[in-house]
Amino acid sequence: MTQRDPVKALFVRRDEEWKANVRRRHWFRPWRARRVIAEHDRLREMMEEMAEAKRERSRLIAAGVLEGSGERRAE
Repeated sequence: MTQRDPVKALFVRRDEEWKANVRRRHWFRPWRARRVIAEHDRLREMMEEMAEAKRERSRLIAAGVLEGSGERRAE
C-alpha cells in the first residue's frame, strides 16, 4: 500500500477548497472563475518549475560543475 505525504495531501485539499470558493464567488460568471483558476494553476506551475531549476542549480554547484552562487560581486 502506498503512503501519502500528509503535507502534500493538505496542499491538494486547500487548493480544492480555494477553487470551490472561487467558483462560489463567481457563480454568476463561470467564465471568470475558470479564468482565475487557470491563471492560478499557471502561476503555480511556473513556481514549481522555478523551484526545480533552483534545486538543479544548487546540485550543479555542489557537484562543482558550476562555480559560485551567482551573486554579483562588487568590482
